[in-house]
Amino acid sequence: MDLPERDRLAIWREVYGRFIFNVDIEPVGDRAFEAEVALRRLPGVGVSSGWRTPADYKFGPRQLAMASDNVVLGIVLKGRARVTQLGRDLAIDQGGAAMMTTSDPGYHTMYDGGGHLAVQFPRSALSAVLPDIESRLMRPFPPDSDALKLVIAYAKAALDLDSGADHELQRRVATHLRDLVVFLAGQRDRDAEAQVARSVTAARLWTIKSEIEARLGEGDLSAETLAATQQISPDYVRKLFRQEGTSFSDYVLLKRLERAHAALIAPVRPGQPIASIALQVGFNDLSYFNRAFRRRYGKSPSDVRKDGA
Repeated sequence: MDLPERDRLAIWREVYGRFIFNVDIEPVGDRAFEAEVALRRLPGVGVSSGWRTPADYKFGPRQLAMASDNVVLGIVLKGRARVTQLGRDLAIDQGGAAMMTTSDPGYHTMYDGGGHLAVQFPRSALSAVLPDIESRLMRPFPPDSDALKLVIAYAKAALDLDSGADHELQRRVATHLRDLVVFLAGQRDRDAEAQVARSVTAARLWTIKSEIEARLGEGDLSAETLAATQQISPDYVRKLFRQEGTSFSDYVLLKRLERAHAALIAPVRPGQPIASIALQVGFNDLSYFNRAFRRRYGKSPSDVRKDGA
């Protein structure tokens, strides 16, 4: 929402600072204040992402009197940041991160038109599986951390999750995200490690499936092209699907057929040629599309369109 320049800071302080994040906001420099943020609340976790002009976001006495006891993993997606808390002062470069609390005095500042991503949990949710959570606070996570990259990818996917998604799906996404943060922080308990490892695998597979859904129309979609964007090996991509009792190619084929079927029974453009639908969902060979579609649904695409089912 665009606001008059004279009102931006006052509204941002009141709505974002006071009611949402319980911080005091003080701009740095003379530039007109601007900010944009997306918020997502899942069971037991909050995710936010956006950008803003330079400003100090402070946890002072007034904020601490009303503070909840949460741990926040703050990630710098663009620019750089400075965070101060618990007697430590950290400079965070682009791609890096650190964990702070909402119940201790401190502040953080974004510079250079900074882009940020934050994941927030009740401290109790993390300390239950990471008893020494205090030793992990205000320690920098470097930009080249593979675990941090996975947290970023999964948190972004969580932000994009439909607000009407099934509660159980939301709960699982929240649990996986918590376990990824625990994995990043470095869990050492064997039983917890096994649980976290399962969540890491599930989270990686979920982000891959989300990317597949977004790229179904690309004819060159493959384990290799996905692996390049996920920064893992093509063999690992294929392994994740084998562990689910399928293969990468079979999963992509299924999703393409499902999207084509949905377009045929509830067409946005009723007169759209079937060949055009096939091409849009990633089939470059119409004969192959027809054969695969008939095997899956027992009818030809034209029959499904005619019957509406």
